[in-house]
Amino acid sequence: MNRGREVLVGAVIVLGVAAAVLGSLWLSGRGFGSPRVPLDVLVTDAGQLRDGNAVKFRGVQIGRVALIEVEPGGAGVRLHLLLDEQNPLPPDAGALVAAESLFGEWQVELVSKSDYPSFEFFTITPAIQTASENPILGGFTYPDISRLTAAANAISENLQVLTSRVDRAFTDETAQALSSAIRDIQIISQTLRSLVEEQASTIDTLTADVRAAASEIAGAARAGRSTLEQADSLFAGGELASILASLEEVSSNLASFTGELDGASEEFSGLIESADRTFARVDRLTERVESGEGLLGQLFADSTLTDRTTGVLTELELLLRDLRENPGRYVRLSIF
Repeated sequence: MNRGREVLVGAVIVLGVAAAVLGSLWLSGRGFGSPRVPLDVLVTDAGQLRDGNAVKFRGVQIGRVALIEVEPGGAGVRLHLLLDEQNPLPPDAGALVAAESLFGEWQVELVSKSDYPSFEFFTITPAIQTASENPILGGFTYPDISRLTAAANAISENLQVLTSRVDRAFTDETAQALSSAIRDIQIISQTLRSLVEEQASTIDTLTADVRAAASEIAGAARAGRSTLEQADSLFAGGELASILASLEEVSSNLASFTGELDGASEEFSGLIESADRTFARVDRLTERVESGEGLLGQLFADSTLTDRTTGVLTELELLLRDLRENPGRYVRLSIF
């Protein structure tokens, strides 16, 4: 009887230990012989995440958090994840560490970084990836409720300060000034409207002028086309050959005229040489006069001789005048 009780007590103890082990394995997420895929995640802060929290992908649990440890040097926190099986992750896969519910449970969700462009995921350098034995992803941690509450408190304080400043700035005088500015804007709008209405007629006139200019340009284009057609008909009708013959005749006439000009230029060259010799003689005569040689030179050089010559000419003029007036004084005619 005692032996049966001992066996019963031993069986209960074994079953209890087995239940405890199985419960621990179940709570830790470890399966019984099922494959486990390791995956590491680096984040700047683990938040309220704990060992055994769920790992989800597209809302489906695919594993659990096995271990959380701080990186050497305190540069970040490494999360060791164990996935149930190999899952096809996005090419730009990342991890979000956030609260799973409002009751304090946290989770790790595997997402695509392109879906969250404003989040600063942990940067995984090639050196970090090489040093890790397992595949590693960069993660981002949502702030918990306490941090959000603190941030909201700071925002509310800033809003309170801003409200007080607005109250001090927005006085009755400010309201009156704002009302006056609104009235001025309304007056300016009305003025602009009247100005636009006044300029509408000017724009219509300008449009008409542009239309007339366009019609004139079109007429000039038609005239130019007519001219081109006439030129084309001229080329096609053979009149161009006669024009070219006339031009050839004009060219020959110009050539003969050029030959005549060449002969005239030779004669003109001889004339220029004769003129040069004449000018040389005049220069020599001028030099002799300036040096006082000859009668003209003495006249120009000696002022006394010039005066005497002038006096002689004067007396000669008086003598001729007296001869005309009194010829009998100088000429006596006697026949017998």
